[in-house]
Amino acid sequence: MTTSCTVCELHAESTFKIEGMDCREEVAMLERRFKNLAGLEDFSADLMARRLHVKYDAAKLSAAAIAGAVADTGMRAWLEHEEPRVTSEPHAGRRRALAWISGAALAIGLALDLLGPAEAGHDLSLSCFILSLATGVPLTAGKGWRAMRASTLDVNVLMLIAAAGAVVLGQWSEAAAVVFLFALAQMLEARTLDRARNAIRALLDLTPAEALVRDAAGERRVDVEQITPGAIIVVRPGEKIPLDGEVAAGQSEVNQAPVTGESLPVDKAPGDGVFAGTINGRGALDVRVTRLRRDTTLARIIHLVERAQAERAPAQTLVERFSRVYTPAVIVLAMGVALVPPLALHLGWHPWVYRALVLLVVSCPCALVISTPVSIVAALAGAARKGVLIKGGRHLERTSQVRCMAFDKTGTLTRGAPEVVDVVPLNGGGRSSIVGLAASVEHRSTHPIAQAILRHAAQAHVESPPATGVTAIPGRGAEGQVDGAH
Repeated sequence: MTTSCTVCELHAESTFKIEGMDCREEVAMLERRFKNLAGLEDFSADLMARRLHVKYDAAKLSAAAIAGAVADTGMRAWLEHEEPRVTSEPHAGRRRALAWISGAALAIGLALDLLGPAEAGHDLSLSCFILSLATGVPLTAGKGWRAMRASTLDVNVLMLIAAAGAVVLGQWSEAAAVVFLFALAQMLEARTLDRARNAIRALLDLTPAEALVRDAAGERRVDVEQITPGAIIVVRPGEKIPLDGEVAAGQSEVNQAPVTGESLPVDKAPGDGVFAGTINGRGALDVRVTRLRRDTTLARIIHLVERAQAERAPAQTLVERFSRVYTPAVIVLAMGVALVPPLALHLGWHPWVYRALVLLVVSCPCALVISTPVSIVAALAGAARKGVLIKGGRHLERTSQVRCMAFDKTGTLTRGAPEVVDVVPLNGGGRSSIVGLAASVEHRSTHPIAQAILRHAAQAHVESPPATGVTAIPGRGAEGQVDGAH
């Protein structure tokens, strides 16, 4: 038994918070750095939450060593339960400001160049290009430096070399344009991730942090993280249900739209299941908890959303694979252009070095690398503005293959609010009398169908005095006395 426990203790799991993990490039660098790390058994990076979950052999590897390996990639890591370290990264607002200053300076410089070749105008436009470079380079140089520290040549490295080459050639406008376009692409990608994180935080806010637990000691407020299956929680009218469970006592209608999307409330009675994050109606419920908070239906939905957001579209993945091969190939080709003719053919150094720098500048694949993420960001944002949530670029790209679609119409193709569209009298009854009787019985009900009947009566100017002895019949309707008649 002692030996078994000793063996178990050698295997450890830790969760780290990561500073600087803003896109898939950083995740790829972590994968390359961890590939041959002795003692590492498994790891997974959560780009949305900036977390790193690691399984390792504690005899061969420590948490400090893992943090050091992360530091080798230019990022920083600390255990999740520790106090966060002071960040040196520029605030998101500052990054956006630098990117827009870089773009504005570039635009002004290009406009001055078009006005004429006057010496004063040329000097001013050159100053604008230098300002554009000075504000744009810090936003992209960090990624290129991290890639070089990880012994990798990616498109960010090629961008820096191309910009440097353009400066050497005196093409300041080209250098500023390359730097600004890359800074803009990275800003858009970071903004997309921030929006995804905000959406996930909004999902987490659907569940309350505390629940009213009833046990032998009475009723008390308890943190939902401390509640285990089998506990009885009390959900009062209008409150959100904090955990998945089963109704033990009470009857009420529950609005399940936050989880299922169904707009009409569902009647719940003893034995029926309820979801965390749904909203109780006008009745109190005693709920027997069946799942921990991390295992609730809503928690699993959130996990799926996080995984979906982390998945890139096939086109993006193809561009990334292309850039990993393309960048080293272009650099090697440029070195060949600069070195082979002078050394092998005894030609002049200056023209061939110049041609090598030109090759680097014209080979920088700005349009290819930027077009895919920008187009996907624009499509996702445009769909969101119209109320359509697409859970990542991969799913967006698959819509091009869709030939047939099926909808749940309630709340999707319709507004999700019932309305009376017709009244059909039977046995010689009058329309107004039927509407009036129905409205009288439904006068004090908050049910969506009751509200639809009351709205219809008001629009038709039908009088409906409140009924007496009204009783709700769950799943069927309501009954009462109007002018002494049942």
